[in-house]
Amino acid sequence: MMGMWMAGLTGGEDERRQQQQQAAMGLNVAELRTELREMRGQIGKLALMNQALWELLCQRFQLTDDDLAKIAQEIDLRDGVADGKMTETAVRCPQCGRISNSRHWKCLYCGLQFEKPAMG
Repeated sequence: MMGMWMAGLTGGEDERRQQQQQAAMGLNVAELRTELREMRGQIGKLALMNQALWELLCQRFQLTDDDLAKIAQEIDLRDGVADGKMTETAVRCPQCGRISNSRHWKCLYCGLQFEKPAMG
């Protein structure tokens, strides 16, 4: 008899703990949805500003979409992988030995211009 009574107590505790976990997960999902909505808004604004900048550059400097595609491909290949995105890697400067980011074509510390193989 005593075992059944004890089982009833722990069963309630487990159920309460499970309800708390579900409530926490529900809150977490709501937070993630809010964050996702905000990020989508930011991406939309960035896309608008990028388009505006590109059209301004085209008008002022007679650039074409092919010019943009060419430089985008060059930047994409800086990390050695043609994957349509910029992946940052650490690059050690052969002159000063300090670490720079692969997004840059020169050392941020001593100004040495990197050659393309050093970037990939």
